[in-house]
Amino acid sequence: MKYIIKTFLFTLLFSTVAYSQQYEKLTTQEKELILVDTTQMMRVTQTKFHNDSIILKSVSKPINPNDKLTKVLAKRMLKSVQDVNHRGVGIAAPQVGINRRMVLVQRFDKENKPFEVFINPEISWKSELMQKGPEGDLSFDERGMIMRHYSVQVQYYNLKGEKVTEILEGFTAVIFQHERDHLDGILLVDRQKEQENLKFKPSSTTANLYFIEK
Repeated sequence: MKYIIKTFLFTLLFSTVAYSQQYEKLTTQEKELILVDTTQMMRVTQTKFHNDSIILKSVSKPINPNDKLTKVLAKRMLKSVQDVNHRGVGIAAPQVGINRRMVLVQRFDKENKPFEVFINPEISWKSELMQKGPEGDLSFDERGMIMRHYSVQVQYYNLKGEKVTEILEGFTAVIFQHERDHLDGILLVDRQKEQENLKFKPSSTTANLYFIEK
């Protein structure tokens, strides 16, 4: 019995250590930025400023879902995206100066259209069906027409540290894909340039839905 208990405790300890080691700790600079004033929104980075542009074009690192500062960051990011003077439907951590893999997305597919937090989000499947629509960004004034996958299967952690797998569709899927791009330093203008040489054929069923011509 003692052997079983010791084995269980060792396994639990090893799992906890292994889980914590897969995330780099927040840097002193990141902590200071998150904690400078937790009651206020965070400043949104802008491409027109050189240092901001470097952040926005950098690939972000994973963040620990169980770190208490992750929740503080999410709370302040929500204030930023809901700023009455410049409101958005989604925001990524690089847009508040933190190169970590976390985004907030407004769920237009749910009642009351709540914002939800996606930590270390990944896309595991994309539909061949594409949708076309206008997109903007809190980090610059330009807008553009972009093709996005109509539906995507995503995997992420929520603020409880639970791993979630679900399928997003329509406008919510568009927001998610846009914000997920930010985590890899990909901006709306990059997607526009990428799609210049692609050809799309309209779906025979619904307007603004397309397939990539192969």
